[in-house]
Amino acid sequence: MVNTILKEADLFVRTAFGLILQSTLLPSPVAARAGGSSGGSGGSGGSGGGSSPTSSYVGGRSRDYYYDDAGCRHYYKSPMRRLFDSIVTLPFVFVSLGIMIWRKVRDWLTGRRKRALADTMPLDAETAARFENAFYQIETAWPSNDLSNVADLMTPHFQHQQQRILNRYQRHHKHNQLESIAIVSTELLLPEKPNRQDILVTAQMRDYFTDERQTATVNDQRREAAYIERFSEI
Repeated sequence: MVNTILKEADLFVRTAFGLILQSTLLPSPVAARAGGSSGGSGGSGGSGGGSSPTSSYVGGRSRDYYYDDAGCRHYYKSPMRRLFDSIVTLPFVFVSLGIMIWRKVRDWLTGRRKRALADTMPLDAETAARFENAFYQIETAWPSNDLSNVADLMTPHFQHQQQRILNRYQRHHKHNQLESIAIVSTELLLPEKPNRQDILVTAQMRDYFTDERQTATVNDQRREAAYIERFSEI
């Protein structure tokens, strides 16, 4: 999936730059009629070239426009103007590319999660009991911004990731309060890798932030504004 996204992004960039270079580097139309100012058949009223450009002078300036067969006026762009237009276009190209990649990744992750939720099986009682005990201990320790007391319940990598989040909360004098925690269900996901168990837990809790710099009244108001919500995570 990642390779497909990168290939599509590469094709998008190549196409965009090709169009930009083409519009910038190709020579501009020459502002003169073939065979002089008379057109293809000679004479001042020549019969050819209804859409041919003109190079006559008006007020000491060369005309930089021409008329097509429908009588519409068109203006030429100098190479510098074409280059400027291309440079202005580049940010929009990269923004469009970023949005495209973000949507592809989002859709892939959403699809992966849906597939994972569909491929589950009941969890045996012993594993469910061990998981619930670890889950409650970790969630109870979370508001303290310190997971050192429950580090043995997590892998070192996961514990490091979660502690980084809590360290950021601590720097801003915040605590993520979790109350009324209750597990609704636990299911075992069908393993994608051998020797690994992924558990889908559905639970509910009241989730809100308190700030050490705020008064108790403000923090109580935040608690009252938070509802008990249900969620699922792996």
